[in-house]
Amino acid sequence: MSVKGQGAFMSFIFCNKHVLAQRLGYSPHTLKAIRQRGDWLEGIHYIRPNGNSRVIRYNLEICLNWLANQNNPNAHQRAIERYLMSLEGEKLRKAKKVISYT
Repeated sequence: MSVKGQGAFMSFIFCNKHVLAQRLGYSPHTLKAIRQRGDWLEGIHYIRPNGNSRVIRYNLEICLNWLANQNNPNAHQRAIERYLMSLEGEKLRKAKKVISYT
């Protein structure tokens, strides 16, 4: 089951381990191993919604980019930077809305 987020994650789809495993051609256990060895970063490649340590949602676009660019870390870093900039841009848009209402 994929989850399309709101706000900061509007253009990014977060999904559970079964969807990501199917898209990458890996097992859910392999996804956990990738996280544990530090190849994926929390807050970028995956999140824990509401601080729940048992629930993990994967950033589908960033994880697919990671797979495609394993031999080109600079290209993957650019994708990460685009993602982080989209988060920053959303914070600024929300701040402008709050300021305009006061």
